[in-house]
Amino acid sequence: MTRVRSSLLPVSGPATSDLLGGGSLRPPLPPGPFLVVGLGRAGMSAARALVAHGGAESVRVWDSSADPVQRRGAAELRALGVEVHLGGDGMDLLAGAATMVKSPGVPPEAPVVAVALARGLEVCDELEIGWRLLPALTVGVTGTKGKSTVSALCVAILAAHGLEPVLCGNTEFGPAMAEVAAGPPPRSLVAEVSSYQLEFPGEMLVDGAVFTNLSADHLNRHPSMVEYGAAKRNLFVRGDDAVPLAALNVDDGLGVILAREVEERGGRALRYGRDGGADYRIVGCDWDLRRAELRLETPSGAVEVETRLPGLHNAANVAAALALADGLGLERGPTLAALAAAAPVPGRFEAVEVDAPFDVVVDFGISPAGVAAALEAARPLAAARGGRVLAVVGTLGNSAVAFGPQAGSIARLLTDHLILSGTSYRGEARLPRLAALAAGARAGAGGELEIVIDRRRAIARAIELARPGDVVVLIGRGPTAREATDLRGGFVELEDAAVARELVRAR
Repeated sequence: MTRVRSSLLPVSGPATSDLLGGGSLRPPLPPGPFLVVGLGRAGMSAARALVAHGGAESVRVWDSSADPVQRRGAAELRALGVEVHLGGDGMDLLAGAATMVKSPGVPPEAPVVAVALARGLEVCDELEIGWRLLPALTVGVTGTKGKSTVSALCVAILAAHGLEPVLCGNTEFGPAMAEVAAGPPPRSLVAEVSSYQLEFPGEMLVDGAVFTNLSADHLNRHPSMVEYGAAKRNLFVRGDDAVPLAALNVDDGLGVILAREVEERGGRALRYGRDGGADYRIVGCDWDLRRAELRLETPSGAVEVETRLPGLHNAANVAAALALADGLGLERGPTLAALAAAAPVPGRFEAVEVDAPFDVVVDFGISPAGVAAALEAARPLAAARGGRVLAVVGTLGNSAVAFGPQAGSIARLLTDHLILSGTSYRGEARLPRLAALAAGARAGAGGELEIVIDRRRAIARAIELARPGDVVVLIGRGPTAREATDLRGGFVELEDAAVARELVRAR
């Protein structure tokens, strides 16, 4: 078994505490009637929750689109007695509304949102509605990368302690928070939280919050990194108030600032990372493709943690979850057992089982930092066996053109053979994203470079080139199972891991 070792120096930290209890008291819902803007998953969830709470007559819903998804949602809500409007600008629906509930997909500068604010309507995010309706112990996880993995680890830990958690929020692995509010009350919640869900001040302060990191992403939505970070900050600090417990990555500058701000407002900040000031300091990590052994210095002494999550980026994710669990007062034994048993999140540095003398890994890393994390975890694994890193890289999301050059440059620097491919999630044009990647890769130093527009053919090329000891890393789609072919809903089945298994068998 090939194992990679990273050694760091230890440091001690401050004393821990035993914060654990039920969810904090929730303020009542903002005043109705409500206008829900956006008929995606979150908007549908908010509408259902508000109907369950106050009746259909208190809710109206609008979406600018009348595509099949919106029409299906409209039909479902109309069957509940909700007034739904599709198309137009939504301005005429503001009359009579007291509160607008914004779906994450609706930007703050949307005309209907701007007019609502100008008229004095209260505007809040869907997540705020879910939180106010769910007085259960709630953990929130935010950051650019690592959210899904830390959320999954928190779910595993709370489950090991009998708290029956529900994973929710802006995650592909669970419902929106407001959807949970429409059903039986849970004992605890773990919410994966996007900056899109934190754009309005609100009053939401979860019982425990985790900050993973901040790196370039969503710059199509946020005008700058400062505003992107300000949205993340809303999970931890609201005016003069703060969350009672926060686990914060102090290898990131924003984590350092948030730790100070939480403590200034009376909250408890547990710092984690490789930084000398971390309460939970990563002092070493050994890993192979499927397991890792992590060494931490904690406020209660040194601890060794076994996990199924390789790489230094995952070491930080594990440290975050352990810090939060300790801060909640949960016993270490069940916590460490849960961390050891927790499986990798699908598509996050996930080893693909193939019958071949080389390894295949699938990763979702669509941002420059995500690309770097995946390749930095793979490089020492290949080097230890005298192999190479071959990567197929494509990017999804509206920010891909903006950060494509940086991602392309990083990918080439960290690979021996880089194959750039086109890919699309909702039918967006593939070539502008591919061109942005290629511009950075061509300008940078590194290994061999190829461009293969078709994703399946790009994976086939990597499998064809792979030799014993190599690590083939498929980056940019993670567990995404379909490739959109147009904006009208056309698609083809295309899951990176399934394609790789099929091509290895054929080879």
